[in-house]
Amino acid sequence: MPKTLAEIAIEAGLVTRAEATRAGRAAEKSGVPLVVAFVRDCEIDELALVAAIRKQTRVAGMDPGTVRPEGEALRAVSREVCRRHRVLPVQLVTDRGGVRVLRVAMADPTDAAALAEVEHAAGCELEVHVLPLSAIDELTEQGYRAQAPPVPRRPFGAALHVATQPHLRRDPIGDDTVLTPSTAPFHVIADEADASLRIRAVVKVLAARGLLTEAEVEAAVIDLMKAGNVSEPE
Repeated sequence: MPKTLAEIAIEAGLVTRAEATRAGRAAEKSGVPLVVAFVRDCEIDELALVAAIRKQTRVAGMDPGTVRPEGEALRAVSREVCRRHRVLPVQLVTDRGGVRVLRVAMADPTDAAALAEVEHAAGCELEVHVLPLSAIDELTEQGYRAQAPPVPRRPFGAALHVATQPHLRRDPIGDDTVLTPSTAPFHVIADEADASLRIRAVVKVLAARGLLTEAEVEAAVIDLMKAGNVSEPE
């Protein structure tokens, strides 16, 4: 009967039986694979764990520096499934018998439940290799991020809109002057208002909202005039 990851780690002297038990409970509670709890909580040396796995399972390893996940392989299994089981789809091939085979790297190739779900999701047979957990996480993120469609960028100023209105331009023709329509940038009419008109507009808005009355405005004006803050027109 194949050995479990806990048994492999215990026999290799990487964890004690008590530590393996605590890691198993922590993994179940947080919903992560046991290998994550081993590396994160028990601080197992990843390379030593990979070596122990390869010795006990005869699963081939991969060089993290040369692994380049192919787009077709990544599309065969969802990102969510890969992150949950710490699986990296690497290559999708067809063998001589016409059978489609997905080459994957796993941090824990002894996880039978993970293997079954990945095989079902891909709809093909699996060729399993082992990689350190940190390499699986990094390469998975890089691979799926590269597959994401680029976000379109709008050219600078694309959202700007300049409205125009006809103006009259004087074009000299001989001794006469004729007026011809031209186009100039449209400006806001309120820009032409002076300070007094703007103040009247503010008062109108406040009165419409019931925040003050005309009588209150008149009283305030009289008070200012008596105080000498406003000069009467000549």
